[in-house]
Amino acid sequence: MVLALLLFSGRLLAAEVRQHFNIPAQSLNNALVQFAADTKLAVIFSADTVRGIAVEALHGQMTAEQALSRLLKDTGYTYRFIDAVTLTLTPSSAPAMDFEEPAPTILDTTLVIDQADDARLDEQSETRLDDPLGYQAINAVTATRTDTPIKQIPQSIQAVKHSLIDDQQNVTLSEVLYNVSGVVPRNTLFTPVIEGTLLRGFRAEQLIDGFTQYYNTGDRESLVNVDRVEVLKGANAIFYSGGSGSPVGGVINVISKLPQARAFREMGFKAGSHAFYQPYIDINQPFNENALFRLTAEYTNSDSWVDVVQTERFNINPTLVLTDNADTKLTLQGKLSRWQQPEYQGLPATGTLAGSFNIRPQTFIGHRDIPNSRSDNDAVWLSLNHRIDEVWGIDIRARYASAEFTEKVQTLFNGASFIADTPLLAPSTWAVVNGELYQRQQEVSLQGYLQAKFNVAGIEHVFLFGGDRGELRDRGYIDVAGRISGLTDLASPSFTHVYQVPGPASNNQFTVNTTYGGYWQLQSHIQRRLHTLLSLRLGGVEIDFDNTLSQVSSKTARLKLLPRLGAAYDVTESISVFAAYSEGMRGQPFVNFASAPTPELSRQMEAGLKWDFSGRLSGQLAVYQIDRNQVAVATPANAAFYTASGRQRSRGFDVDLVWQPLEQINVLASYAHTDARFTDENAGSRLPWVPEDSGRLWAHYRFTQNMLRGFGIGAGVYLSTGAYLSNQNQYKTPGYYNFDAAASYETGPFKLAASIKNLSNEAYFQPFQYFGGGYTGGGRVAPAPGRMFFLSASVKF
Repeated sequence: MVLALLLFSGRLLAAEVRQHFNIPAQSLNNALVQFAADTKLAVIFSADTVRGIAVEALHGQMTAEQALSRLLKDTGYTYRFIDAVTLTLTPSSAPAMDFEEPAPTILDTTLVIDQADDARLDEQSETRLDDPLGYQAINAVTATRTDTPIKQIPQSIQAVKHSLIDDQQNVTLSEVLYNVSGVVPRNTLFTPVIEGTLLRGFRAEQLIDGFTQYYNTGDRESLVNVDRVEVLKGANAIFYSGGSGSPVGGVINVISKLPQARAFREMGFKAGSHAFYQPYIDINQPFNENALFRLTAEYTNSDSWVDVVQTERFNINPTLVLTDNADTKLTLQGKLSRWQQPEYQGLPATGTLAGSFNIRPQTFIGHRDIPNSRSDNDAVWLSLNHRIDEVWGIDIRARYASAEFTEKVQTLFNGASFIADTPLLAPSTWAVVNGELYQRQQEVSLQGYLQAKFNVAGIEHVFLFGGDRGELRDRGYIDVAGRISGLTDLASPSFTHVYQVPGPASNNQFTVNTTYGGYWQLQSHIQRRLHTLLSLRLGGVEIDFDNTLSQVSSKTARLKLLPRLGAAYDVTESISVFAAYSEGMRGQPFVNFASAPTPELSRQMEAGLKWDFSGRLSGQLAVYQIDRNQVAVATPANAAFYTASGRQRSRGFDVDLVWQPLEQINVLASYAHTDARFTDENAGSRLPWVPEDSGRLWAHYRFTQNMLRGFGIGAGVYLSTGAYLSNQNQYKTPGYYNFDAAASYETGPFKLAASIKNLSNEAYFQPFQYFGGGYTGGGRVAPAPGRMFFLSASVKF
């Protein structure tokens, strides 16, 4: 009761305390920005809805509510408080709600405002343009590098906000991605040495604040520094051609938390099944109004539902922002990340999906005292945003990163391959071979672009012109013992042979990946209904590969024009249709080509529908086709050599929607139908690891009744059909479903939460891309975790 009075008194204070205002006549957008800065209140609104509205000057001594009422006079808008320090604009004609006002809560951001007109070029912003408790994201920046309403962008885009992550009590980033249609997240048992996420049937690439992560090493599952996740589907070569080139399936951009204008701190602890524990901190400390600092950090230690596996990981993320709060902003970010666990290689198809015997799902293949595999990542990156004048702005970014990983494994071998989906000796005996992989990378990336906003003949234009360059130097080795270390019967396994170093541990593979290019992009808004997007990139990919052991050297060098074009048309205020076309190019490193190395090419066509009914029901539906050509495939004469003759195609449709019928209720639903097949000599066969159908449903209710204020409950389900393990479609996992539920209670600065994963304790296998991450198309399976419980507690002050 006392806490509720204290929170309510914050609102009364805003109403009663008089202060001096000196806000000149200007746009409503900029006037609200100045009002928020003067009053230290958080104001939530969309720049798109107030564009073109001007207000008179406001001078004199008055309360905050009096000042805001005068600013909004004759604008068609009024306001309502969401909590003690946060308010949102609503249309003056909005009907009164027939339910109770939500209880005041303290948000994890302290100043929530929209940007000044034409001032923002930064895509890494925690600015909330929409309801901070809802799931709808109105704008996105990843697709165009401009702050554009999603409904006006001719591309499939999904944004997962922090409110959804909190409501579901997600533990890993992979868990977050199950909310987006068409995404097949990586298995968290996999050593972080390659990005295994699939999107629309093909590999996607994870970025952090717009920068390629290459192998995505270190503690990549952490959520402590994640503000939101934006997913772009299909080829995105214009801006995202780093690493080896444009990802075919799409881009997953993880947008980091940034410092805020007012100090706050948060400490929390999460514990759960399999001895899981995870303390974390989030410290936001501005030095003054021009220098802001934030530090997040998290440590995780956990056993597993699989024998022997114990994971230890941590990450530390400092961020410094220097700004004049007008035209210039410099953001410096860092990341130190570590991960280690015994190498998990999955289980073979025989004994799990087929065969006359059953392997115990929790079996760990290898000696229980095998040394840990490790994955490290250290990075620092900066962005400089400057508004030159009312038309022009500039954005410059740079990143340096170093990564290192090692995998130590006692892998199965069946005499033919290390995929080993069948035994060496029937019915259940495999050979075991010691192996080690080591790689170390250094990466430098530079990006820059100019942006201009202008009107010509009543048509609004946003023009971008820029370029980028990235270089990755990679060195390492793969050592495999020349003889088997023993045999094991997986029907009753016993691993008595201690792991031994299999080779000299000397670097013998050296790769230099270089990508570069220049681009332009023009966005036009014609009569505020037709939104066109035209862009063109001249992009280059160079890959130098040298293996001093096999004496194989190769070089890829290709320069190509890559177009992207599309249009969205507002059929009504609530519904728009769109169509788009784009192309991409990607190098193929670590491939022993029989002739000159060739990059793979991709193109995507898609069309769809987007809708937004007063912020209550919004979403997207799209149909698409992605063609992937010049894929490396083994030659018939010698499987050790490859030619760029493979062809693959993915067709399908996907839909994502969020629904907020009442302030207390949020619903998310997604569904994807993916028909991904070979169109070359394997024509008709489905691509491995890709389910044909999958979907997600989640609903959350936030109590506002007097006795239950602060409580929230949610539940959901994920469903998926099975997927093949190899190009030959010999083995297929069964379909499955997975229920989850969460509950939380928040009062003032304190929050308690609980969640249950796999509520019905379903037992099933999922594809595991071990030894299938390259061009072999093979893989194994991993058992899904059973029912798991998690509890968390946090305090903000």
